Amino acid sequence: MQKWIILLIIAVIAIIGIFIVLNVNIETEYVPESEVSETEFRNTIVTLYFQDGETKELVKENRLIDSKNLLKDPYKELLNLLMTGPENEGYKKCIPDGTEIIDVAYENETVIINFSKEFVENNGEEKQKYNSVYSIVNTLTELNEVSKIKFIVDGKEIDGFTGIGLDFKQVFSRVN
Repeated sequence: MQKWIILLIIAVIAIIGIFIVLNVNIETEYVPESEVSETEFRNTIVTLYFQDGETKELVKENRLIDSKNLLKDPYKELLNLLMTGPENEGYKKCIPDGTEIIDVAYENETVIINFSKEFVENNGEEKQKYNSVYSIVNTLTELNEVSKIKFIVDGKEIDGFTGIGLDFKQVFSRVN
């Protein structure tokens, strides 16, 4: 009888011991394969809009960039990325070749962009003109502080693409 009591006590102690071992968090130090550099730590994702090469519709392209570049002049930086073109081979840039950014300003939730005349002169068909405007509008309005875009060409307000309903004297808002 005493053997059974001793065995029962040993079994209870073993069960309690196993329960404690399984429920105690053992801290393990994980060592990363490589250290995260300061540059990698600063990376952020931006959304750019380009033209799909087949459907001619605007499509999003997410890009990982150094956020330090955005701090200095975020609007100009995003415009330069649009002018450089997409990384996806199936997409095409919308801003025409030869276009230069003369100035970019921000006032009351509106980004005012002063492009060179090539923005209007080198633009192609109606869909291309529409996409060139709305790739910029949709990209810049991804920023929380921006709700509208105003276009100026060579320092002057011009009619723009009035034949297709894109009058540069208006202020453009995001189109989804």
